[in-house]
Amino acid sequence: MMSSADFDNVFTAACVELGLDPANTNIFALECRRQGLDPKNTRAYDLDKNPSPMWAQFRKLKRAS
Repeated sequence: MMSSADFDNVFTAACVELGLDPANTNIFALECRRQGLDPKNTRAYDLDKNPSPMWAQFRKLKRAS
């Protein structure tokens, strides 16, 4: 489990990698971009099907590693 500081660092790095501004991006928008989905037509459940480790932790998903 990541600490809050670690989570923030991973979030910021992921935003920068995808060309997003961390100050103006939420985790939902970030995960949509990562998965190539349109946030306007996507539900959190849709993102749960192929979650990044950060999204899985945020949503408290059980994942087989």
